[in-house]
Amino acid sequence: MAKTGMDPLVAAAAFDPALQASPDTLRVLARKRIHPHRLPPDHPAVSLTTPRNGTNAAREALFAAAAEGRPIILTNVRVPVAGERELGLQGALLKAIAAGFKRGEKAKAQTGPNGTRRRLAIAELLRRWQSGRHIVSITDLHVRGTSLERDIDTDELSGFNLLPLGSEDMRRQEMMTLVVSSRGNVTDSHSDDPDGSNHCFVGRKLWLAWETFEGQRAGLEDCSRDAIHQRAHFDLATFAALRSAKWWTVGPGETLFLPGRLSHRVVTLERYVGIGSFYCTPASCLENLSRWYQHGALWELDDPEGENAGLVDEITLALAHKLQRLAQQAPRTQQQWGMDFLGEGLQSWQRRWPQARRQRLMAQHPPFAGLVSGVEHLAGAVPQRRP
Repeated sequence: MAKTGMDPLVAAAAFDPALQASPDTLRVLARKRIHPHRLPPDHPAVSLTTPRNGTNAAREALFAAAAEGRPIILTNVRVPVAGERELGLQGALLKAIAAGFKRGEKAKAQTGPNGTRRRLAIAELLRRWQSGRHIVSITDLHVRGTSLERDIDTDELSGFNLLPLGSEDMRRQEMMTLVVSSRGNVTDSHSDDPDGSNHCFVGRKLWLAWETFEGQRAGLEDCSRDAIHQRAHFDLATFAALRSAKWWTVGPGETLFLPGRLSHRVVTLERYVGIGSFYCTPASCLENLSRWYQHGALWELDDPEGENAGLVDEITLALAHKLQRLAQQAPRTQQQWGMDFLGEGLQSWQRRWPQARRQRLMAQHPPFAGLVSGVEHLAGAVPQRRP
């Protein structure tokens, strides 16, 4: 089996019976694996968010993937943790988490092989995680507004993200949180609203991802959009047959950037600590906004009090304003936000969304029509990357 390169799927099947596969399915999936994006050996260590003179292959790879709506795993994104040289990375993380919350403070966690949800003291969560004898997972240890924001430098994950710059409602959607999970934890099939980033400090996870609505048509369920009683229905052979199906692992020092249009199922293969967030950036904005306008944003579908009503329009208008400002700024700042990939993002959106649907969305949502017009203008006015 090692010769097939399918070891992560085989290992994950021990924790998630839905991943048990025939040899034929494994052969199909071997062609759908994504590997980390490797930079040229002589490529200098440069920041994603502060372009230098000359080529920055990592930045270009990130925004090309965002524009095309495909996942990418980068290996050179630095997310420094205070004290990691003295304590080691894991020790520094555990110290930062312990200091970041009040004694006895609790958070929602998944526990046990069935993912039972309960409130768990953070200290108890860490004890169980360290013991290696329990299955536990938590994804809502929020970083913003805590000492964790001082101890963990997330600038590389935030420098191209509109959400933290907007209203309180917009900032809340960024969800910059620590992710802690035990070996064997299974995160059921779900989708998210914006594009997302996940940086791994320690451990390893297996991800399986597919276009949400293609999966629904084939019978794959999504906890975010379907009424699920226990577990979302998932069949590995059905997944393998999807045109959009991709899978990969994310391990130490690797950072996943995941388009919001993809549902995903995740299995922790080695006990894991990472940090994740959601982002909205110009190169992929038309794709995300079209999905929200067409199918409803998840924050509106699960919002009985209407607290997020109008948020899609608010983000649309904020993006249009940001593009106008970026058009007047230096090329260095424009590159930080991927403005040189607007044309690729526009073309990708036009390929994926038929003209009649695009025109209908613009007619129904004037703010969106205004943003599309602005993107079309700037894609011709701002120097674009040559594919």
